[in-house]
Amino acid sequence: MDGLSTGYPIDLHTHSLRSDGAYEPRELVRMAASRGVRIQALSDHDTLLGVGEAVAEGATLGVRVIPATELNTESEWGDVHVLGYFVDPADAALEDRLRWLRENRGRRIELMVEKLNALGYAVSLERVLEIAQGGALGRPHLAQALFEKGYVKSYDDAFDTLIAKDSPAYVRRVGLTPLEAVELVRAHGGVPSLAHPGTVLGLAGLLPRLVAAGLAGIECYYGEHSPSATTTFLALAQTNRLIPTGGSDFHGRSEHGTDLGGVFVPPESIPALEARRKNS
Repeated sequence: MDGLSTGYPIDLHTHSLRSDGAYEPRELVRMAASRGVRIQALSDHDTLLGVGEAVAEGATLGVRVIPATELNTESEWGDVHVLGYFVDPADAALEDRLRWLRENRGRRIELMVEKLNALGYAVSLERVLEIAQGGALGRPHLAQALFEKGYVKSYDDAFDTLIAKDSPAYVRRVGLTPLEAVELVRAHGGVPSLAHPGTVLGLAGLLPRLVAAGLAGIECYYGEHSPSATTTFLALAQTNRLIPTGGSDFHGRSEHGTDLGGVFVPPESIPALEARRKNS
């Protein structure tokens, strides 16, 4: 690493403009490299469309970019997100499935805009689309539009008020269940890992079911985890024979996530994840 490096060398959870991040994939990789990251997973929501350019940029900078995607799910288990590592961006059948998920995400945001307008919040779908810049639509883009109009105190405040899960404007996702997300990654040769397990409701009950479906890892190291939470998740990883992983969940928007390379990731997690791929 050079003298400007300030981060850890591995980051297995990052987002670009291809979903709800703030930077182009190439720019994101350059930023990661400048912070000392040498292995980076580009894990945009429901898409692999930025992986090619990220891999190419990484090759020039000495950063190994792992193709990945983060699959959001809808269920009684709360916010269950599954990271799929080592998936193939050229897999046409997988892209068809991801496109279906993105189309549903887009329609969901359209419906939320309609509901907000009916409630007196004049946010336009056109502006939300401009903010997304062609990326997979999601609530973060809507939150930014609401903040720009002055309807919320901050970007983060939107998620606690106007577009919270219990708000009149909220629309449920149409998509995968947690088990289906794990099975989708496995079916296409990837290695599934549970993202930020602190957002899962009833984790102890759900985890064995996910493991039976093929879950290989769990994000024990995460910026919003307290030391005690990290200890709990490491114990669950050991009990369920899961690989402890970690990542910044960097978006470049507001306070969500930490900086690139901002979270420790065990170096042995990379070969362990690769071994699960070979044994799938």
